[in-house]
Amino acid sequence: MDFVERFEQLCREENESPTVIFTRLGFSRGTVSKWRNGKSFPQGSSLQKIAKHFDVSVDYLLGKSDIRSEKQICDDTKKVKAILFGNIDLPDKAWHEVLEFVEHTKRKYHLS
Repeated sequence: MDFVERFEQLCREENESPTVIFTRLGFSRGTVSKWRNGKSFPQGSSLQKIAKHFDVSVDYLLGKSDIRSEKQICDDTKKVKAILFGNIDLPDKAWHEVLEFVEHTKRKYHLS
């Protein structure tokens, strides 16, 4: 998924048109037209502004990741800890060891 597809998806989730969102964020029609036609892409602060509006990471916005935000990573980590350890309050060092074991297993069995 590229920037345009991801952006349009996020607009649908907000039930707003891309034009309304871009106008709200202060981008000109000419600039937006170039982005939507793939002639150029938002850079730097423009990307950050759009990502902040949707509360997603820049990588998610660009289609480089399916992880919407750092908050999602934190929530997913909490879910995994709960599944593995129940209500036990696992110390950070122990969690780090679990993650090292997972990485070791992935390497050993050539998993990506």
